[in-house]
Amino acid sequence: MEQTQELYHEPPEAGNRYREQFLSQVLALIEREFQEADDRRTVFFQPDVSSPVSYEASLGPYRQRLRAMLGWPLTLPAASSLPSVRELSVGEDALGRIMRMWIEVVPGLETYGLLFLPHGAGPHALVISQHGGGGTPELCSDFFGSANYNDMSRRVLRQGIAVFAPQLLRWTETFGAPHDFLQIDRWMKQLGGSLAALELLCLQRSVDALAARPDIDASRIGMIGLSYGGFHTLFAAALDTRIRVAISSCFFSNRRTYAWGDWVWKDAASHFFDAEVAALVCPRWLYVEVGARDELFDVRLAEPEAEKVRAVFTRLGIPERFVFRQHPGGHELGTSSEPITFLSRQLGCGQPSADAAAAARSG
Repeated sequence: MEQTQELYHEPPEAGNRYREQFLSQVLALIEREFQEADDRRTVFFQPDVSSPVSYEASLGPYRQRLRAMLGWPLTLPAASSLPSVRELSVGEDALGRIMRMWIEVVPGLETYGLLFLPHGAGPHALVISQHGGGGTPELCSDFFGSANYNDMSRRVLRQGIAVFAPQLLRWTETFGAPHDFLQIDRWMKQLGGSLAALELLCLQRSVDALAARPDIDASRIGMIGLSYGGFHTLFAAALDTRIRVAISSCFFSNRRTYAWGDWVWKDAASHFFDAEVAALVCPRWLYVEVGARDELFDVRLAEPEAEKVRAVFTRLGIPERFVFRQHPGGHELGTSSEPITFLSRQLGCGQPSADAAAAARSG
């Protein structure tokens, strides 16, 4: 009869120290690689800083590399014609006319947004007003309160500037069809792209359509955005030189620390973190704001990255074109008039229209 041998057993925690050692070694490996990636990023991003003109002329390959990093569909060949557009009048109020718009991005896909046209003869300067996570064009435009946007769209509109507020694929169930935008981002990454790439292409095609309107001055285009909208503002301005001035609120930070899944792309650490993306906006005008009491992002981590950007503008002799400001609030668009004034002045709209001024007084 075969003798049964007793098998070895041990308590569950007996192997814990080996796993702890493995984890420690993995983290140490990643730390070493990040340090090397910081050096690679510095070596990679070396635009010509001999003059603002030379600097801008040298940025083409870097923008191409950024598009490649973000992936499809930003990597599609540039469209050879203007997108088709559908419009629906919403109404008119003290600040101007309001329309809903649908703009073709690629065959079978339209992006949606609200267009606000101020009273008075155009062509008007234009600002893209970009909501953030969980938001909508209607919310950031104060159709039913404006939450932490603090009346973002209409604060711009009151300056006599046309405003286009587009929809990102990031609304909550309160505002329509439930969806998991992080799952959509994962699917797009499996296809060689990202949700960010799709949304940035939507913004690009929106600018194509809007800049062609006779009531819009294509030489005076800006953008403002909060949170996720601050991300889209920074990246859209980096990629599209038609955006003359950008206000990015409550996004800019240390991207290694805030490596959210849809803000992560292959080998980004060796090429583009927030400071390098912001440097692609230079020599145009850039205003970055953070909230001192932001409950999502530690503002102290943004300051060293902002100094990297400031150094580029300063070296080019144009330090006034970059502003980094900490407002006293939380994760919200600051209530100071400073960012809106910065935006409007660079678009040649320092004074609000008479109708806008009257509406502001009555409100």
